[in-house]
Amino acid sequence: MFFLLCLVSSAFAANSRYNVYSPSTYKQINIVQSPKNSRINGYAVELLVDYSGSMGRWIQLAKETLEFILPKIPKTTSVALRVLGENNGQRGFAFADLCKSTRLVTFFKHENQTNIVKGLQEAQLGGMTPLEFALRETIEKDLRSVRVFNNDKSGAKDKKIILVTDGDDTCGGDPCKYIREVMRLRKDFQIDVVQLGSSTELMCLSAETGGSFYKVDGSRGKFVRAFENTFGVPVGTVEQGIKEKTGTVQPAKPIPQTPARGYKFINF
Repeated sequence: MFFLLCLVSSAFAANSRYNVYSPSTYKQINIVQSPKNSRINGYAVELLVDYSGSMGRWIQLAKETLEFILPKIPKTTSVALRVLGENNGQRGFAFADLCKSTRLVTFFKHENQTNIVKGLQEAQLGGMTPLEFALRETIEKDLRSVRVFNNDKSGAKDKKIILVTDGDDTCGGDPCKYIREVMRLRKDFQIDVVQLGSSTELMCLSAETGGSFYKVDGSRGKFVRAFENTFGVPVGTVEQGIKEKTGTVQPAKPIPQTPARGYKFINF
């Protein structure tokens, strides 16, 4: 009996130390499951945001930017949010858990800006970047569980992932190899990459899926422009929104832009 009690005690201690998701730890963070056979009329866009330690400045800017962009996207577009590399508040992470740190914050929904901005505010910066694992979760769970219906004949794909990151996979994964394998079987989604910094390693994700690769070298203006482009809102939407919020100008219509079709490399 004493031996069994020791085993149970050790198991609970391991859960706390190594971030094993027991029922008690589930209550500490917002866990959202991808519903099965969900139907969307329009388009599905999933924002996949890197929460590794070096992303703090950019995540703050993303929150400020999305406040003005999301209300301007078409009403037929449903947006979801997933984060990767997050610290969920537990101490004593095991390496294996850090490299599986990703969660769906909010599932696809029309006019979902409140949940997305709130989710970005509540998520905590972590350390590792489990990029391949997060892409697997996004593609094999989130996107696979949703069926999209629309009457668009332009050739645009029904599903899009917008990946925002400043680095490569730090968990030994190979996201490029994974996407090449996936695209042999599936052609229903594209990946737009907002790459912060000088790396072009993840260009393969956009090239393989027919998406756009936005290389942002560090300026706020280029970051904002990349977000306006990938979400398909008029150039100047964010600047105009800030001016209207602060009361410095009267509302004006920003310059519209033509949605991108096929792979593009955009070096701002």
